[in-house]
Amino acid sequence: MIRLIARILCQLWKKTHRLFFETLRNFRGVRVGIKCGLVISIFLFFSTSCQRPQGFTLKKILSFHPNNSKWDVSSLYQDELIQIHHILSQSFTYLGSGNHCYAFESHDKQFVLKFFKQNRMKTPYFHSLFSPFIRQFLFTTKNMQKRKKERETSYTSYKLAYEHLKKETEIVYLHLNKTNHLKQTITLIDQHQKKLFIDIDKMEFLIQKKAQLCFDHLQELFDKKKEDGFEAIASLLKVIASRMKKGFLDQDMQFFKNFGFIGNRAIEIDIGGFRSNPQAPSLKHMQKEMREVSVQIQTWMIDNYPQYEKAATQIIETMIDQMHL
Repeated sequence: MIRLIARILCQLWKKTHRLFFETLRNFRGVRVGIKCGLVISIFLFFSTSCQRPQGFTLKKILSFHPNNSKWDVSSLYQDELIQIHHILSQSFTYLGSGNHCYAFESHDKQFVLKFFKQNRMKTPYFHSLFSPFIRQFLFTTKNMQKRKKERETSYTSYKLAYEHLKKETEIVYLHLNKTNHLKQTITLIDQHQKKLFIDIDKMEFLIQKKAQLCFDHLQELFDKKKEDGFEAIASLLKVIASRMKKGFLDQDMQFFKNFGFIGNRAIEIDIGGFRSNPQAPSLKHMQKEMREVSVQIQTWMIDNYPQYEKAATQIIETMIDQMHL
């Protein structure tokens, strides 16, 4: 309740602070020293009251959205359900934070459990408690629309990946609605080594096979055997071409953080930026996009392995020229 009151006061302060300072400046009956003292006191109060915990907290992955059939995915077969139960039976340790998710690594280091950043998507649970007049001070229309759009675009992307790009992303399971069939409490270990116990049926999450980050993998290969490094570059281009041929775009094409390798096969690990291409894929457009994204690989090669850059560029150009629908 104290946090709720502090938040309300914080929002009201943001809306009215200009008027407050203007009034304070025009109030000539108060000495300058008292004015300054009042301003400093109020500033300290609101700056401490409005502080939010940094990094992952359980609150940031909890949502109060009602189920929506739009986000339903196909039911699991019995053997698939057994596999999911087996994966979730182990503990998961905090791995890091991406654009859309908080990631946790499984104890066997084979899987990543990702929870969506609901704090960016949800309408505060106490929103409906206030009258429309009060809401206009606490919740701006622009902010609420932004949250709704974030959830819509992200969830759409996850579902596209799960239903159409499983091989390209190695998603094992997607859970966008609350359910009651998993019946499992999982153990998370946060960044402070604190254990958290969660009813997984009540969460929105995805499970993905763990991959090594793109450029970390390439560096290991080029330090040992350059032929394997060239093969990995070819795999990166193949996974992009496969996605484009299926009619899907990626709005966040960054090799250094959004791609990874399982073995020496490339996958896309950040899947929050996919969308359907409204136009049928054309060979010319695909080749143009491939050349644009390949610049990231060529730049990395020049900076790290300039002796292999020409060979890498030749492989890239040959693959692009030989592309077909």
